[in-house]
Amino acid sequence: VIMVFMILSGIHFGLLFAAFSGNGRELWKSAVVRYYLLALALGIAATTLALHGHPFSGWAEALRHASFQVISLGTSTGFATADSSLWPPFVMLLLIFFTIQCACAGSTSGGIKTDRVVIFWKAIIRRIMNIQHPNAVLTVKLNKVPIQDDLVEASLLYMVLYIGVIFASTLLLTALGVDTLSAFSGAAATMGGVGPGFGTVGSMGNYSAIPDLGKWILTANMLLGRIEIFSIIIFFMPRSWK
Repeated sequence: VIMVFMILSGIHFGLLFAAFSGNGRELWKSAVVRYYLLALALGIAATTLALHGHPFSGWAEALRHASFQVISLGTSTGFATADSSLWPPFVMLLLIFFTIQCACAGSTSGGIKTDRVVIFWKAIIRRIMNIQHPNAVLTVKLNKVPIQDDLVEASLLYMVLYIGVIFASTLLLTALGVDTLSAFSGAAATMGGVGPGFGTVGSMGNYSAIPDLGKWILTANMLLGRIEIFSIIIFFMPRSWK
């Protein structure tokens, strides 16, 4: 039951309203929702395969824990049913991917948002086609609606800046003596508003071991990730106060 509502919380509320108003087709027409659900399904399948045999002996148990953790991190809900810091490195990296990506825009989710990830892949496809056909006029489309180039550029720049903030935060935390796994996963988790990371900040731990200055860095990450980076930058620019 909890997993169902976590998935729903990661979908654009406008689409949910349309679906519950009797227009359920709007959900399946959305390329972002289709990608969101497919990414969760593939993540759950890969995690289940990796967890079967170690640390869970049964398929049902591996599927349950894998599903709960992938959905929880992929929707920035922050719940946990097991200590994922003890899971294989492959699973940790996969969960960090969902920690950075999270769910759809217009939902309760944090992170980069699946909308930008979809635009990212479509922009790559357009670039490849432009190389193959230099004279072709191609546009990035989302749900058959053309997206202006400045919006595509803004989405890609935001993704680069988002990853850059995580890297800079990780660098500062490691300089304070935090181990690399805890620093990187903690920076990604606080940027996405996800909650648990790995290592000392894992799902069965907390952030109490992080140095005081490190807590300020992660606090800034939570603000940057939730309010959106460009909004914070503009707010602190004196020119915007006039």
